[in-house]
Amino acid sequence: MFMPRIQSPSSINLYKQCPRKYYYRYILNLEPLPSIHTLRGNITHSVLQHFFDVDTSKLTMKNFEEPLKTELQSLLVKFWNESKKNLDALSLSSDQLIFYFEETLMMLLNWFEKFTQKMKSFQGLSFSEIFQKLTPLRELEIASKKHSLRGFIDAIEDLEGEKRVMDYKTSKRFELTEEYRLQLAIYALLYEEKHGYPPKKVGIYFLKDTGKHEHTIPVDKALLVWAKREVAFVHEMTQSDNMGDYPKNITPLCKYSTGQCDYYEPCMVQKTIPELVQVKLD
Repeated sequence: MFMPRIQSPSSINLYKQCPRKYYYRYILNLEPLPSIHTLRGNITHSVLQHFFDVDTSKLTMKNFEEPLKTELQSLLVKFWNESKKNLDALSLSSDQLIFYFEETLMMLLNWFEKFTQKMKSFQGLSFSEIFQKLTPLRELEIASKKHSLRGFIDAIEDLEGEKRVMDYKTSKRFELTEEYRLQLAIYALLYEEKHGYPPKKVGIYFLKDTGKHEHTIPVDKALLVWAKREVAFVHEMTQSDNMGDYPKNITPLCKYSTGQCDYYEPCMVQKTIPELVQVKLD
């Protein structure tokens, strides 16, 4: 009996973007090439994950902003320094590293400004009570045997009884594209299976977005049905281990002015997989 592969929101969206790219990543298990965007995204997620664990015992609503902002900056320095080996491996110039560090700090402070406004929106509660209310469940893995599916959720918030599944993004575009909506729909499906009911909303914190608009969508039956249909479709289309069953989807994302797909060499230049692996090892 065929056992479906364990899919994730990332693998499903990758298949829909390009089946051949899915083949290289999930059938041959070729890791994507390291990049500053992936690395600093991981650093940013680590900062936001650990921010809610800082000692707030001496803080009040009158004095919390500067101490928490300092803690946020200290966490960035900590995780940036812990990633030094990986950062050095990217061979970026000093100016480039400074730029990406400062841009990452800007994104975190942008998030902190919105968090501060949420803190101040509560009335009649102490700082510790409000902080506890706004502390989400973080970095949770939810798996589904029924759908052969798993995902890592950045944050699950409970705002006055309204459950929200939220994701952090460091992208330049601040819109819920179909790719993002499908990712969120799958999170909602996973949440529903685990808890027996869906979250009220799913959404994304676009960390570069300075606007006040929240990027969330309500979870309804249609969203969950869509998620189930897309998951089933990718399971059906990924039963084979043969490359020929994973056609190329040639788009401007294959090669562009500032880079190319991680698998451009074997896919378009026709380098063999052993050659590609050797290049990565060198």
